[in-house]
Amino acid sequence: MSKITACLDANVFISGIAFNGKPFEVLKRALNREFLLVTGPNILQEVRRNLLGKLGLNKHRVEQFLFDISEVSSVFVPSGKTSYIEHEGDNLILELAIMGGCDVLVTGDKRHLLPLKTFNGILIEPPSSFLLRLDSLK
Repeated sequence: MSKITACLDANVFISGIAFNGKPFEVLKRALNREFLLVTGPNILQEVRRNLLGKLGLNKHRVEQFLFDISEVSSVFVPSGKTSYIEHEGDNLILELAIMGGCDVLVTGDKRHLLPLKTFNGILIEPPSSFLLRLDSLK
């Protein structure tokens, strides 16, 4: 059986590191390679900026985490030339998900991304639904 390919929005990384819960569980499972992770420099930079700037986390810990995530990810660089929805940053996430051949885009973005439900055949769901999906494949 092939693994699910998923792109995690920056908010999933940030919530997982800062607040644990379901996003943390998704990150643990990514690091354990339970699914194929797709990311991009735009996501990693946003995660770094928020964890260091807004949340004031330890720089070494943040850099180690980003290194570990990069090690288990396929990294794509979006062109930024496509416009699917109004929110510019979310267009980059959608482009990454398409470039990476993702089955699922995991996000907590209730304003721009979750309302789409699917995009170009890619499911868009919150961490809780994604965890249920992973568990159903066991």
